[in-house]
Amino acid sequence: MKNSYLSIILLTVLLVSCYTPSPVEHLLSCKSPKTITLDKTSIDFKGEFSFKTSSDWKTNYYNDTFQSSIMTADTTKSLSKTFIFEAAMYTEALEFTSTFKNSLQAKTTADNLTLVDENYFKWNGSPAYYRLVKGMKNQRTYQELNIYLNFSKTTYLKAQTQVYGDKNAAERICSSLQLFNTLKIK
Repeated sequence: MKNSYLSIILLTVLLVSCYTPSPVEHLLSCKSPKTITLDKTSIDFKGEFSFKTSSDWKTNYYNDTFQSSIMTADTTKSLSKTFIFEAAMYTEALEFTSTFKNSLQAKTTADNLTLVDENYFKWNGSPAYYRLVKGMKNQRTYQELNIYLNFSKTTYLKAQTQVYGDKNAAERICSSLQLFNTLKIK
């Protein structure tokens, strides 16, 4: 009996110690998140990117001449217990300049949101930037994480997580990064 308990404890320690956070998880101080079963690959209409989702979640696709996007959420839970994740590929150049940051700050101010955190990082060797804001939306407390990936001179990808309510908000944002970490760009 003691050996089985010891084996379970050692296995748990081994699994937890093997978890290595991604650069953005590290910057956001994410701990080892609750694992989500990601058993379905969602591919955008243009076949330019994909990420893993759950087959139990609702997933919507959108496409026009400027963007191709995938939005997903666990609709079996209330909005205050889950997150909404969207990734979109845009056909437009993106440069991380002061003009870029000023336009984001203007939108943050116009939407009555407050900047919580922002930083630059590398994603698979390409420059990236994240911005976390909070405030009120639809009469609920709200947080939004936007991640911009600049990997081409003519296109960029934006991933966004929306979290409503204060309860476990940081944990839900960190959990959403499990989807982001499965992102594949063709």
